[in-house]
Amino acid sequence: MTIKFLTLILSFACSVGGFAPSFSRVTGESSSKLCEKKEATFGMGCFWKPAEELLKTEGVIDTVAGYTGKAGAVDAPSYDNVCFGREWVEGVRVYYDDDKVTYEQLLEAFFEAQEPKMNSRQYASIIFPHDDKQQKVASEWLTREKERTRSDGVPVGFTEMEPLTKFYQAEGYHQRYWAKQRPRFAGIVGLIAISSGIVDSYVPADLLSSLHTGAEVVTLAVCAYVTLERVIDAKVVEI
Repeated sequence: MTIKFLTLILSFACSVGGFAPSFSRVTGESSSKLCEKKEATFGMGCFWKPAEELLKTEGVIDTVAGYTGKAGAVDAPSYDNVCFGREWVEGVRVYYDDDKVTYEQLLEAFFEAQEPKMNSRQYASIIFPHDDKQQKVASEWLTREKERTRSDGVPVGFTEMEPLTKFYQAEGYHQRYWAKQRPRFAGIVGLIAISSGIVDSYVPADLLSSLHTGAEVVTLAVCAYVTLERVIDAKVVEI
């Protein structure tokens, strides 16, 4: 009974901790399908939330958090290179169905979802057109909306347009960041609650010791994995 109980807790922790390297849907079997669709690239500030927000736009198939904006780049950067340098931009590569969403509509979604910071190359607001058509649409949009400001004070004037450069998919732990972290945080809070005795009155007395020990061990394991994830899921590739 005790072994089965601990196994159940461990299985729960694996689902919460996400004990598997992250990968984007751009890779693997889906890549051939996505190549038939359109691509767009934006600098949107810290890419965690904007990459997630753009997925809510009808017609957006996938988003990838990555690094771009360095002219003549040869080698893939690391997150540290981006954070401590002034050449790279945290970017979001968007794969979309232009039968369902136009590039101009995507620019609107980009503007509302971005979280740029002034005087920061890493968190700059930048449009990287993929072709002449996108460049024309973006140029016209920037001119037409130049006086526009969001309710939180972010103006269209923050946004610049730059030539498209190589795009490197960021480390796996950056992909779907908040989608992974929310259940992890919730799971850790639940495990801490269990180990503190909050649910003791609902558990048979002969299982309490195993329950507390299992919850404590699994909490430490999840926290350790989240830390080690930055090492074991650190591959950066050009896409």
